[in-house]
Amino acid sequence: MSRRPFFTFDQDSHEIWSILYARQRANCEVRGTRLWLDGVEAMGISGDRIPDFERISNWLKPRVGWELLSTEIQFSSSEDWFDHLERRIFLITEYIRGRDALDYTPLPDIWHDGFGHLPFLANQQYVNLLQRFGEVFNRAPMEARRSLGNVWWYAIEFGLMREGGEVKALGTGLMSSPGELKNAFTDNCERVPFTLEEVMQTATSHHTFHKRLFILDSLDHLEDILSQWVKAHAMEALVA
Repeated sequence: MSRRPFFTFDQDSHEIWSILYARQRANCEVRGTRLWLDGVEAMGISGDRIPDFERISNWLKPRVGWELLSTEIQFSSSEDWFDHLERRIFLITEYIRGRDALDYTPLPDIWHDGFGHLPFLANQQYVNLLQRFGEVFNRAPMEARRSLGNVWWYAIEFGLMREGGEVKALGTGLMSSPGELKNAFTDNCERVPFTLEEVMQTATSHHTFHKRLFILDSLDHLEDILSQWVKAHAMEALVA
């Protein structure tokens, strides 16, 4: 994918961002992991406007070795997505949900990317894990990629993690969705320890609230889960 200038959003898009931010920031202060909160502060992400992705990309490069890349594609293929992650590039969409779809959009948009994903990229261990996901996915046989996708889904997108004796939201889909974040901490959602066997056998939920989510002990735990997956699929020599 060739490099293109970051999209210039109109005033209505910035106002939609501000509405979404005002609805969700306080929830994330309470439920979100410190990793996310530290990233928001370090990057200067606010409710005033959609982030300046050029500035943040230039900020990330010398700190963690990553950069952002604008894409007009609303939903990148798994192959394209993980290929860029292996190269330490995070794709940023140009799409934002409309005012009539504030609660839910079937496609990842700039709100999900900029509010959910982006703050985590400030953490070196976290981005190293993203790159590792890319390396493993790109070398995995086609028939094994679905189960690896489950690990990604229940860790990166909808994961929970222990922090300071509490369970906090780690998943980017939780951080960007008031409904998902609230649901994750109610009796409607079972919260269980993160084990590779259970995660690989649990179907992902794309259009309804989750009834079961998984708790990681730490980012080190997620590193170990990925190593377990590699070993279970006899891929040690391919991703050494």
